[in-house]
Amino acid sequence: MHIENFHLVEISSSLWLAGWNQKEPALTNKFHVGDQLLSVNGQPVTTVTEASNIMEMTPGGVELLLKRIPLAAEYKLHREKEAEDWGVQIRQNRLVDVIHGGIAWTAGLQPFSAEFNDKTCAWAITQVNRSPVSILCRSTDVILNKIDCGNTDVSITLQPSDFVSLLSN
Repeated sequence: MHIENFHLVEISSSLWLAGWNQKEPALTNKFHVGDQLLSVNGQPVTTVTEASNIMEMTPGGVELLLKRIPLAAEYKLHREKEAEDWGVQIRQNRLVDVIHGGIAWTAGLQPFSAEFNDKTCAWAITQVNRSPVSILCRSTDVILNKIDCGNTDVSITLQPSDFVSLLSN
């Protein structure tokens, strides 16, 4: 594995995965946006330079220790009929409201309840049914189509929008 296959971002003295080479077969279905990279080959890393140096010194494979999306919350929603509304309002990849008494509300999802850097913020949708949603997505319809694809069950992974904004810079 090479550092060029990853988009790593330094935030709050930690190293975070913002993306990876989707065309590299060895990386398929192994990573999630928002994974925290803790170490490379057993050596703790907090900067891109540290990770890069260790990877460059290792000609073969490397061992990455990740903390799987530690800032994320996952909600599993169920509706009785496909025609039922999930009860969420989305703008681009941001959750802007949850309809009181709706399916999402009943599942415990609350708007503006994410926390990042000791501050409350909105949620950003980063996965639907465990399939990644681009953190650069600016189309509300793309995400709504993934959520409302005719199923009675959906899983939504959310991360603090302030954190996702930093990942996308």
